[in-house]
Amino acid sequence: MPSENEFTGGGSGGAPGDTTSTHAKYVDGTYSIAANQVELMSRDPLPPAAPDPCVITLLATNIAGMDGEVDVRGAKGVRITAGPPPLPPTSTGSTNGVEIMVGEAQNITVQRGLIPGVDQKMEMTPGSIVIDGGVGTITIQSLTEITLSVAGGLSTISLTPAGIIIQGVLVKIN
Repeated sequence: MPSENEFTGGGSGGAPGDTTSTHAKYVDGTYSIAANQVELMSRDPLPPAAPDPCVITLLATNIAGMDGEVDVRGAKGVRITAGPPPLPPTSTGSTNGVEIMVGEAQNITVQRGLIPGVDQKMEMTPGSIVIDGGVGTITIQSLTEITLSVAGGLSTISLTPAGIIIQGVLVKIN
């Protein structure tokens, strides 16, 4: 009879005596897991193993790296969170749609394209919200200052508690 700490097969992670630290499963076709609740977890290994970064990667790609998609759907909602546990909580019964929540010291970035200053980007940081349209930028800093800039910053309009500041190579007011 195997000991409590020995792998016993039958879905427990390996056959008796299996001490490998990697488990790979390859299937040509569909690999399906179905349950009322499914949880994937990456955590530090038990000592004496040295810890590696805890990572979960979802990747869909063909051999050329040009085709593949990852579909995520929740009939009621999808919630994406980042931050040191337990806040923000990974789930809540009030999610209705898509929620993206991070801790106060973290950033949220949505970017289309890879060329800064050409492609669009929206970024929320602890001190500001920046919407970069590729040729024009809107910056909101703590809801006390809003700046609209175009032409790489050559022309700007800033709304501040002290007033409105208009700067540009040519300033024209009708």
